[in-house]
Amino acid sequence: MPPRSVSTASLTFGLVSIPVRLFPATSSKAIRFNLLHAKDKSRIQEKIFCPVEEQIVDRSELVRGYEVEKGRYVTFTDEELKELDAQADHAIEIAEFIPVTEVDPVYFENSYLLGCEPTSAKAYHLLKEAMANANRVGLAKFTMRGKERLVLIRPFDKGLMLHTMYYEDEVRSFKEIDHGADAPVKDSELNLAKRLLADLTEKKFTPEKYKDTYRERVIEAATQKMAGHEITESTPEVRKGQVIDLMSALKESLKKRGVSIGADRKEDEEGAEPAERKVAHGSRRAPRARLTR
Repeated sequence: MPPRSVSTASLTFGLVSIPVRLFPATSSKAIRFNLLHAKDKSRIQEKIFCPVEEQIVDRSELVRGYEVEKGRYVTFTDEELKELDAQADHAIEIAEFIPVTEVDPVYFENSYLLGCEPTSAKAYHLLKEAMANANRVGLAKFTMRGKERLVLIRPFDKGLMLHTMYYEDEVRSFKEIDHGADAPVKDSELNLAKRLLADLTEKKFTPEKYKDTYRERVIEAATQKMAGHEITESTPEVRKGQVIDLMSALKESLKKRGVSIGADRKEDEEGAEPAERKVAHGSRRAPRARLTR
């Protein structure tokens, strides 16, 4: 079943205008649990409670409020918000094109496939091919669901994709987070790390290699419970605290992958000062479910 369109817009660059429709590019399959009353297994209902009057209120009594300062609100009716939305420009007008490598993925929020009408297919694919050949992406603003969003347009598969983006002041940095900027890295450590990285490197991203094993375990457990089995927690394996030497860990990682360190690097590694040590406290592997009758 094809996805439903969530919005329509006019994608423009220069004097060229292309009617488009936005379709969600992803569909989450994450496991979701409902809250039930343990006594009778009925699904609970959430009520809207007013702490001032200490009573449940009906949704018809609700209004939207914007907090201008702590505890002080201005309210808006649905009609007022619709009027503000009507004043917004619902065109996706590309303001500039930039190299595809210039945008960090941290700015990406949600992704949408852009569909087009048969009458505008030529202009649609012309824009797609032009951006693909130039390795460029387009930046624009677009009002969607009551919010003016920064968006990025790029070629994807057989068409165009739109990414909603965070604004600059919505993205956090490492300025207030300890990220070990002063931790020295030795050449011998870097060389071993680069060799391990090279051995783990693949030529392309293959998403089908990665599966949501937690979801698979939950579905299997639910199937087994329906068949009358019970789930009991197996005893997790406890790892004792141990001192980990960074160089030793890198060498052991390469050894397990069948990569020889090589005699030509031995002298450099042995002559290096002892690597900084850190203590790995007792940790546990994730417990695995065991099914019993």
